[in-house]
Amino acid sequence: MAALLVILLHGVGGTPADMAPLAERIAAALPDAHIAAVPAVLPYDLGEQGFQWFSVDGITEDNRPARIGAALPTFIDTIRTVQCRHGAAPADTVLVGFSQGAIMALAACRDAFLARHVVAIAGRFAPLPHGWEQRTSVTLVHGTMDGTMPADHSRHAAARLAQLGADVHLELVPRTVHMLAPAIVEAAINAVARS
Repeated sequence: MAALLVILLHGVGGTPADMAPLAERIAAALPDAHIAAVPAVLPYDLGEQGFQWFSVDGITEDNRPARIGAALPTFIDTIRTVQCRHGAAPADTVLVGFSQGAIMALAACRDAFLARHVVAIAGRFAPLPHGWEQRTSVTLVHGTMDGTMPADHSRHAAARLAQLGADVHLELVPRTVHMLAPAIVEAAINAVARS
């Protein structure tokens, strides 16, 4: 088996540099792992810098699934390109996404074996899945005071994935908002270490 490949996925309007606290901690905890922080493919359309997988300009619960669906092929191609570059298969891969990065990782792994573990930080499904690729385990990490992406999204996702027979863990981090706070990073590192 190849070395573990951990692919870090930033949030909307972010850059790979935003994932540096996670990258540094993962490198210290798992020195043999390969770590790749990749940018989303589109320029952020609500700011002067940063990237996005899909626009959140005018986003609603009704149009969100279509935007995610339209972005999925490019997202999956990006992950497979990184895997190829590192000689890693899905069984060697962990996806760690924050916010929009988590949304895309969850959506991409619903029906296809793209990674053995998804660590979704402050993410969500849109809509909740009707099936799940059983070889992929999921850890949902969410701050309980997240006003941008309420923690109920992860609670509902955990319940649905459990119903579908997935290997799922829910880590709610008290008094934490929508950011890579130290306690969130710690929970994510512990999840990656269990991969």
